[in-house]
Amino acid sequence: MIDYHLPLGIVAGAMQVGSAVPYIHSMVRGSTRPNIVSQILWALLTAIAFSAQLSAGASWSILILGALMFNMIIIATLAMSGYGYNKYTSLDFACLGLAVAAIILWYLTAEPVLAIVLSVTASVLSAIPTFVKTYRDPHTELALAWGIAVVAAVLSLLSSTKWNIENLIFPTYLLIEALSIWSLAFFGQRVRRSSEVSSGPLPPAGP
Repeated sequence: MIDYHLPLGIVAGAMQVGSAVPYIHSMVRGSTRPNIVSQILWALLTAIAFSAQLSAGASWSILILGALMFNMIIIATLAMSGYGYNKYTSLDFACLGLAVAAIILWYLTAEPVLAIVLSVTASVLSAIPTFVKTYRDPHTELALAWGIAVVAAVLSLLSSTKWNIENLIFPTYLLIEALSIWSLAFFGQRVRRSSEVSSGPLPPAGP
């Protein structure tokens, strides 16, 4: 019987890396503006999850984490270089503080499963500014890139050879996160375009 786990893991990782190509291109053009707080924290957290999953005994689903870590480091660097969404609110700072607290708790424990749970908790907190930003201004996120990430996350789950919490919790969260942002961007853009057609251009969304 052919082992399909490795090919699926490779395809998932390649698609995750590939999703960054149109995203970065859109950033450079000035269309996509990622939330800087989210991107910095995601870059750190994917590195944490990658290390924790390795120590817990990784399966091929770790390939998407490695690809995601690579993407986030590049995107976070570009975001800090002037291509990011730099309108900060109290929500950004609150999520930043709570996410850092979760990271510190991870550092203080040597338990791999708890580390992964804490990294997911911190990632949820890190994603909230992006969720809010995308809801308010859906054109600041590229739906195409997040759609590719959704497919990559599904393939990553299917590539797992170990169906346990250590190997499944983060890929499952990545799927939910990518699907949520894709939905906010895709449907938000469609609603905004429909509104512009019916009543003229809408003013830019607030921070």
